[in-house]
Amino acid sequence: MCWESVRSVTLPLTITTIDEIAFYYCASLESITLPDGITTIGNKVFMNCSSLASITIPNSITTFGHAVFSDCSSLTSITLPNTITTLGTYAFRDCSSLVSITIPNSITTLCHGVFSGCTSLESITLSPNITTLGNSAFSNCSSLALIMLPNSITTLGDRVFEGCVSLASITLPPNITTLDNGVFYDCSALTSVRLPENLTSISLSIFKGCVKLTTIKASSVSTTTLDNNKPHSFKNVLINAGFSTSNPDDSLFDRHCMNPYQGWGHGDMYYDLKRWARTRDVKDRFPLFTAAAMGVKWSNMKQIFALNMPLINEIDALTGLPLFMLAATGPTCDIESIYNLLKEYPAAMNIMNNKHDTNSTERTRKRGGVNISRAAIRRCQR
Repeated sequence: MCWESVRSVTLPLTITTIDEIAFYYCASLESITLPDGITTIGNKVFMNCSSLASITIPNSITTFGHAVFSDCSSLTSITLPNTITTLGTYAFRDCSSLVSITIPNSITTLCHGVFSGCTSLESITLSPNITTLGNSAFSNCSSLALIMLPNSITTLGDRVFEGCVSLASITLPPNITTLDNGVFYDCSALTSVRLPENLTSISLSIFKGCVKLTTIKASSVSTTTLDNNKPHSFKNVLINAGFSTSNPDDSLFDRHCMNPYQGWGHGDMYYDLKRWARTRDVKDRFPLFTAAAMGVKWSNMKQIFALNMPLINEIDALTGLPLFMLAATGPTCDIESIYNLLKEYPAAMNIMNNKHDTNSTERTRKRGGVNISRAAIRRCQR
């Protein structure tokens, strides 16, 4: 327990860890000297130290616990050393006087709500190695007018910039593929957004409350002007760009058996089917071929095939191999899929012949393509 009269503390050199809530609610604490050698600051150590204005973190520190400086309303500056690898959730929540901060290169993830409610925060320099901004990481940072997101970022959490009412424009890094619930919820000054180049899914709620947003730029969505007076304007933009409410992964991974409305807003996702069809999975196969090898039923595989048809016609011989050959390699081969492919899409057998020289027929024969197809049909017709 901290007495009201305690204003300054110097810790002994022998200390290596500050346990959780050590200075919790020390409302008069103005300064503290941390010795070199400390490696860990526990949960809520300085929470609600409302008079603490600045602090120097020694280079020995590697880990911040949860809510370490939460509600330190007088904290105006802090320097984070490059030794820190983890900032716990809500580490600086409601530090309402904090104006700027630099995230060291050693940090790759910002946890949930780490700077939420930092209403004076105007400048943030993110590590070039950062990959993830957690849920609500900068929510209600009402003075934040500009933030540069490095290309290393692949994941933005839900409502990460919610309530950033001074943020006017932003460019999202190209490697982000999914934008979930309310990323820019109530960013009332936002007028322009450049979406990621590789975006495959996006929530309708991402721009909810962005009353001034007029321009969306993206490779899949040519520069588009929104009409905020029309409630379905953004949805129409996505539909016109080829996005759909059907999650194509449902066919491949049987996700349609799951509840699509789990969690707030998760039922309003739209998916770029064309881009998905051109995406390789963890086994380095395109979705269509993975479905074949897994023995996915024809009713589902047909949908995937329809999406991939332009791709099959565009790319090299490896992708153009007759689908039934790949299907036959699957441990749970669905012969119905092979039969229906040949029956409904006979052009699949001719791709190799159309794309290559006269020797292609002999190469296909040596690979067993023709023999397999005929055998497949005979088996299905018995």
